[in-house]
Amino acid sequence: MSDEPINPNDVPIEERPGSTPHSSPVIDLAEVRVAFGLPRSTARVCRHKALVYNRGERRIWCTDCESTVDPFDAFMTLTTYFHDMESAVRSKLARAIEAEAATLVKRASKNLDRQWNGKHPMAVSCPHCHNGLLPEDFLSGGSAVSRDIEIARRKRAHANKENK
Repeated sequence: MSDEPINPNDVPIEERPGSTPHSSPVIDLAEVRVAFGLPRSTARVCRHKALVYNRGERRIWCTDCESTVDPFDAFMTLTTYFHDMESAVRSKLARAIEAEAATLVKRASKNLDRQWNGKHPMAVSCPHCHNGLLPEDFLSGGSAVSRDIEIARRKRAHANKENK
């Protein structure tokens, strides 16, 4: 043998036993899938939540359909489940905050109605100037100010009281 490097074009083609003249080389498509970032096989993905994690066998399987589950698919099942739970909690919290705000307005309205229409009707007093407010004062809708502006004004007034 010579010490010259082997040229791939010079290597003779060897026939496999059992091949025919018309057979072609076998291409492993699993390696092609892995090269493109896909799993080796297009196995059916289990969507059940009954996953068992076996540490000894380092295997994840489903007790419902008794199939082995790909570790990435099992991880995605867990993360999707917790993401859905978090979304549900966030929407319930938003609805609870809205309901609490609506309840506050309803409670205030009930207190005003109780004062104006109770056994002994009274005039509700303004919490700032302490003058009486009657239902007739709001017949034309009354005057209104932005809630944000009023909250800012109250904070300023409170800060001025503390500084004195």
